[in-house]
Amino acid sequence: METQHSTMQVGRVQDSGMQDHAMQSKEMHDAAMQHGSMDSAAAVTKRVTIVGAGFSGTLTAIRLLHFADSPVEICLIEREEGYRYGGLAFGQASTIWEHMLNIQAGRITLRRERPEDFLEWANEQADRSAWPQKWQYHAFGVACVVPRRIFSQYLAERLRDAVADADPGVTLREVSGETIDVRAEGAGYAVKYADASPQGGVHHLHCDQVILATGHLSPVQAPFYHRIKDSDRFLADPYAPGAQDRFRAVGPDETVLVTGSALSSFDAVVSLIHAGHQGQILICSRGGHMHGTYPVDHEHDIWQARRPPFLDAEKLTAEVVVEGIAAEYAHLRDQHGVEQGSALDAVFPERVMKAWEPYVIELISRMDPRDVRMLLDRYKSLVVTNRTSTVREIGGVVRSRMQGFNGAPKTVSALSAGIQDMRLVEDGTKIRVVFEDQPDMLVDRVVNCLGNNTDYERPDHPLWNGLVNGHKYAQPQTRTHRGIEVGAHGQLVAANGEIARSLFCVGPMRQGDETTRRGRLGAFVFSIGTLRNQCFDTATEVLRRLRSASDEEQMDIPDGIHHCLVRSCDWIVGDLALPAKERDVTRLRERLLGYARQSAYPNAVDYLQAQDRTERRKYRGILNDDLADFGAAVAREFGLTAQQAQRTVSMLTTLVEKHAVHNLCDITKLAGWDAQYGDQVKHAPKKDA
Repeated sequence: METQHSTMQVGRVQDSGMQDHAMQSKEMHDAAMQHGSMDSAAAVTKRVTIVGAGFSGTLTAIRLLHFADSPVEICLIEREEGYRYGGLAFGQASTIWEHMLNIQAGRITLRRERPEDFLEWANEQADRSAWPQKWQYHAFGVACVVPRRIFSQYLAERLRDAVADADPGVTLREVSGETIDVRAEGAGYAVKYADASPQGGVHHLHCDQVILATGHLSPVQAPFYHRIKDSDRFLADPYAPGAQDRFRAVGPDETVLVTGSALSSFDAVVSLIHAGHQGQILICSRGGHMHGTYPVDHEHDIWQARRPPFLDAEKLTAEVVVEGIAAEYAHLRDQHGVEQGSALDAVFPERVMKAWEPYVIELISRMDPRDVRMLLDRYKSLVVTNRTSTVREIGGVVRSRMQGFNGAPKTVSALSAGIQDMRLVEDGTKIRVVFEDQPDMLVDRVVNCLGNNTDYERPDHPLWNGLVNGHKYAQPQTRTHRGIEVGAHGQLVAANGEIARSLFCVGPMRQGDETTRRGRLGAFVFSIGTLRNQCFDTATEVLRRLRSASDEEQMDIPDGIHHCLVRSCDWIVGDLALPAKERDVTRLRERLLGYARQSAYPNAVDYLQAQDRTERRKYRGILNDDLADFGAAVAREFGLTAQQAQRTVSMLTTLVEKHAVHNLCDITKLAGWDAQYGDQVKHAPKKDA
């Protein structure tokens, strides 16, 4: 379906592998038409453009549609239709039905404030007509695994629902095309893109706010690939459109070398097996590290651990840190009585790494950035494979084939070795792999699973290269050199250190910030939970800036003070600079804090947790009326001018809402998730048919 609007293609979905996606796109288009998005664009006063419609871009659009309460057009641009509503991880172009999410169904809700949302959708609302029979009659429970393709459909249908439930004047416009450039234009930005039509027209779109959700950079291309990079026996990107066809082209008895041992290597093994491959698969990494497998009865838990003693050192060198971590980890294993091969042993590393997140923040802030980067590079495989294990439906596929059984020989092996070179031999039908410290090996195919590039200093992505090296709107993340430098809400930080007011990002390009700001490591720098928080927070901040575009004082609220209501109230009172007695200033501060805790904050949470537009309007009305009454009371009680009272209420509203968003994104509240989620699922799952 192709609908033209100002030379733009709206809701254009190519072959997605799911029959209902084209229909969903048309329904979203029709819903937008009913709200007046197509032919009344002139009435739209604001525009937010999201570049990239994968997981992060789609979810950010959903959140904008949820909370926008004044006319705004949300423009969602995607260059590869097979990635729409899912990106690399969940998109139709990059996955098969046998690719599973490495997280249980009870933890993958798109809405942190409604943990039961996915289970309710999957069990009661999802259109299962295009699902394989295995899944058509499956009842999802809290601990179930979920095919990634189902998650992609969940994103698409929740986007459709958000369009239908949006306020009048709040519209979605979907565009198929590649964004070429983003540059400052007046108070906003101009987005330049080439549409996906055969003519390939180039267009300019003026935007008040821009959110970059471009996903990962291209896969790492190691130097030893240079002789084989153009061979059809080398698969450079196992998630690229057409990659599954390449897996199906592998001969059933061919020997395949998979370089890298992170989760993408497990995906490659699954792809090969379900393409009919029965030959040998070698998973090669320098350190030989591999993800473990969660026990059958595994439940996620969040521990607390003491501050490692080595942090008391006056100077944190790389040597001090490595020795200190090893000693503290050994201490914790002994303290918890961890036995080799036990159920606790399987999950112990990731629980320790989660408990250490606050100390990772301190560690990175105190170390020389060059040492930080060196350690992250040197121990990347160790960190990634230990930060998370795999659900049995993923890990078991690989581990069982590493073991073999009577009549079912071992077909998967792990190889710890450094690779020096690869070259085509025997008329290009084989690849000779030259190792650093063991004999050469002949294989039939090589699959690259070394992960994606993270260095934005010289990115091969044209848009990002222009933003970093052309316009200087962005700079590589300073302490980790992974991703880009961003503000607290994902605002780009320019080369001169200035924080953008209208240019944001969500997704893997924030991974260095997630490590520096929150201590996250491994896949948790871009996990579903991490990105879900980013999309929620960035969407609400973008809408706040649209509402406050002419209020310079609102825009200058210091980053981070909203984390604490005490600091927020202190800042508001200090900002007023009242010529009053210290006693009255203290009393005003206490009055603001008491009101924030007892009334404004609960009302804000009710608003953010509302299920639909009707509830949101109701709670927004309650919140606004209550704040107006409070402002009048404070003005009388403390002799404030009308302007001072208005500013006090305005600042308090903003900081309380930001505090509520921050708390709703607090991942530590997931401790005890199983009982919490199970109680909130309205429809108890039935047994599998």
